[in-house]
Amino acid sequence: MFFQDHAAAQNSNNLLQAFQVGRILWNYLIPLAVFAYCYGRIFHTIRRQNKVVTGHAGRGSTMGAAQGNQVSGQAQQQGTAAAAAGSKLSHTEMNVLKTMITVIVVFVVFWFPLSLGTFLFLFEVSVRIHKT
Repeated sequence: MFFQDHAAAQNSNNLLQAFQVGRILWNYLIPLAVFAYCYGRIFHTIRRQNKVVTGHAGRGSTMGAAQGNQVSGQAQQQGTAAAAAGSKLSHTEMNVLKTMITVIVVFVVFWFPLSLGTFLFLFEVSVRIHKT
C-alpha cells in the first residue's frame, strides 16, 4: 500500500513539474521568442526598404541638357552619400531598434523573477539570503 501511495505521489509531482515547465515556456520563453522574431522581421523589412529607396536616389532623371546634368550631378552626390551612409542606421531603423530592445528588456525584467521563482520552487531549490 505504501509503494502505491508513493508512486501516485511521484506521478502527481512529475505531472505538476511538467505543467509548470509548460507554463514557463508558454508564459515566458515563447512570448520572448515571438517578440524577438517579430521585431527582427520589422527591422529587416525597414532596412530592406531603406536600401531600395537609397538605390533609387542614386539614379538621375533626364529633364534637359543643362538641367539634366545638374540634377544628375546632384543625384549622383546624394547616391554616393546614401551609399556611404548605407551602413549606418537610419532614424527609423534606430527607433525600431530602440523600441525592440526596450520591449524585450522590460518583458524580461518584469517576468523573469516570477519564472525563476516558479522554476526554483518546482525543482525544490532553496535559496537562502543571509543578512549581515
